[in-house]
Amino acid sequence: MKHLAWAVTFAVAALVAGPAVAVDEASVGIKVHRQSNINYVTGGAGDAAEDFVAVSARYPIHIRFTVDGARTDVIEDVRIRVVDTMGNILVDAPAEGPLFYVNPPSGRWTFEVEWRGKVMRQTKDLTGRRYLDLTFDLETSK
Repeated sequence: MKHLAWAVTFAVAALVAGPAVAVDEASVGIKVHRQSNINYVTGGAGDAAEDFVAVSARYPIHIRFTVDGARTDVIEDVRIRVVDTMGNILVDAPAEGPLFYVNPPSGRWTFEVEWRGKVMRQTKDLTGRRYLDLTFDLETSK
């Protein structure tokens, strides 16, 4: 149920922001990172979450981290990898907050998140002008 609430919140934010309102990352103080010709941004803690909504149209894949099913601003020691179908790691980066937006070309991508020795994976197909919202729940109780 909590994931559904996040999905609804994200969908409403995307509708409100919409592609026509997308702003440049630098104008809202978000640093753009680049690995293997793939741009990504990471952060979104506290008030910075609003800035991420403003740039969300530039990134077709929106990844959110939760802890034990709940929203959090504190994310530590989380590593994320973007892997292509050949097993090549094209992005390998630390998460600097609860949000990670990435802009790979269309194709099938595996997103690996490592936290406290546990690796979680989701594989998704990105086609056309589609946006994908993924959530990785970091569980402390297991």
